[in-house]
Amino acid sequence: MKRLVTAIHRALKDAEELRKRGAAEERVKKQAELLNKANDAIIVTDLFGTITFWNAGAERILGWTAKETTGRRPQEFLGTDFLIGWEKSCEALAKCGEWHGEIPSHDLQGKLVVLEVSSTLVRDASGVPEAHLNIATDITEKKSMEEQFLRAQRLESIGMLASGIAHDLNNVLSPIFLAAPMLRENVRDPSQLRMITALERSAERGTGLVRQILSFAQGVGGPHELVDVRHLLRDTVSVIRETFPKNIALEDNTAHFLWPVMANATQIHQVLLNLCVNARDAMPAGGKLILRAENCMLDELSAHEIEGARPGAWTVLHVEDTGTGIPPQVLSRIWEPFFTTKEAGKGTGLGLPTVRGIVESHKGFLTLTTRPGRGTTFRAYFPAEVEAGASKAKSECPGGFQGNGELVLVVDDESYIRELATTILSKNGYRAISAKDGAQALAMFSMHGCDISVVLTDLSMPNLDGASLTRVVRELNPDVRVLVMSGQNSSARAGQIGALAAAFIAKPFKPQTLLENVNALLHPAAA
Repeated sequence: MKRLVTAIHRALKDAEELRKRGAAEERVKKQAELLNKANDAIIVTDLFGTITFWNAGAERILGWTAKETTGRRPQEFLGTDFLIGWEKSCEALAKCGEWHGEIPSHDLQGKLVVLEVSSTLVRDASGVPEAHLNIATDITEKKSMEEQFLRAQRLESIGMLASGIAHDLNNVLSPIFLAAPMLRENVRDPSQLRMITALERSAERGTGLVRQILSFAQGVGGPHELVDVRHLLRDTVSVIRETFPKNIALEDNTAHFLWPVMANATQIHQVLLNLCVNARDAMPAGGKLILRAENCMLDELSAHEIEGARPGAWTVLHVEDTGTGIPPQVLSRIWEPFFTTKEAGKGTGLGLPTVRGIVESHKGFLTLTTRPGRGTTFRAYFPAEVEAGASKAKSECPGGFQGNGELVLVVDDESYIRELATTILSKNGYRAISAKDGAQALAMFSMHGCDISVVLTDLSMPNLDGASLTRVVRELNPDVRVLVMSGQNSSARAGQIGALAAAFIAKPFKPQTLLENVNALLHPAAA
């Protein structure tokens, strides 16, 4: 009997323990379910670093399942970068019992993942350490946004610096543009004429580089005009032959006649250079770079077969290389700003997005063909002005813009520009007086205000700038015509003073441009 009572008592005790254990297991199960619903990765390891718990959030962020990770150490599969951060957290846990910081890692597909980790030393009821609790938040996108913001800030700073440098360089180049045509009139020796031509071309190239830097750093759109793309291709070919590695062979296949396009020449030049630089970087061991330009007429059927195309006449620029090609896994991301497959410090990730933005702003479209290990071909389609070539040729025929004794006030703090502009105007039938800044110009305007027909003023000057001078002059004489010139951001400056000034010209400019603008102001109907 006593044995029976003992057996029953033991059975009841075992049943109670089983009930408690079942309740505890149920609580653990519910807690695990709650932890699995968390968006963050929750990883528990023992004191030796072996994983004992890996929640669904960790599976979602890093790719490995709990079955694949339990019983292993995180550093075995999360990479070297993770190991460095993980060792720091373990050292801090041993000393302080907690740690917080960022750890770079890689997911199952090898993609970089940045984790913000909070680690805590877990103790049992008696205070003895028994586990490490790690809660990790995926901050990869946040870090990417921060990096893009910092890059954008750097670009803004570069843009501000470039704007200031551009102003000074354009003022330096302006006398060359103004003086060279006048020198040509007095020179007959062929060798000296060639020197003047070389001088003009070098100045034009310098101006183009300044505008290209501004266009890239500040996103300057600039005016669109009829452009003969063949000239831009010749410039690009010259740059490639002078600067690209000799193990890259250049093949230039440009049609003898190309339809002109209504475009910003600097931006088209930027498209060509960006695509060529990408092609160069895709051929580190050398290869062939092919430039091609041709006219293309797309009908409804042809346009339907090309994404983004529409029927019509197009001038097409091809840039083809025999390089590494673009891997399929990154092909969908190549147009993303700041995305690059190049090594750190060798690429900004802005080249192709800039190209696409420029082409689309010109109402064109891009196509891409690539084969890994075989090369890549980009084609940029620009709407062609088929009938505009003939009218442009007529408009470019030399014509006289002679004055009839009208008085022009030239205002510029650069003495060479001031003197050359007055000389050009005087030689072409105008009377010209000059002032070195806005304050002096107002004094002269008060003396000759009734006679002055045009005020030609720089925008950035000491004492009184061009915008302020323009406002005062227009108040004194609403009928006076104001022509503003500047070596800074052309489109932005034109917008700044457009409400007051009648016209705007960007430095540096040629004598013909100056005479055309003055004539247009004085004789708007004829212009």
